[in-house]
Amino acid sequence: MKLIDKTLERCRERIKLFLALDILFTLSAIYFSIRILFISTDVLVNEKYSTDFPNVLMLAMTFSLGMTYAIRVVEMLITGKIKYFLLYLFTALYPY
Repeated sequence: MKLIDKTLERCRERIKLFLALDILFTLSAIYFSIRILFISTDVLVNEKYSTDFPNVLMLAMTFSLGMTYAIRVVEMLITGKIKYFLLYLFTALYPY
């Protein structure tokens, strides 16, 4: 129960726009990673050429992850909470 309460408290104190963008880009990164997983296992099992482009999916997944952390950096700058600022900044810029 404490974990759920702590998560709900963190969601309440975040700016709703940044929270929505964070959820959107995180879910898109999860979608692309699962899609890459299914494409790679399908190609290994069936030995046929896949019509999807794994490189494009990898790029989209990396972009989504980078945007997730970039949104967190911008939110930290706006709210003044810079506890892990350098870590998030490095993580946001690393994929690019």
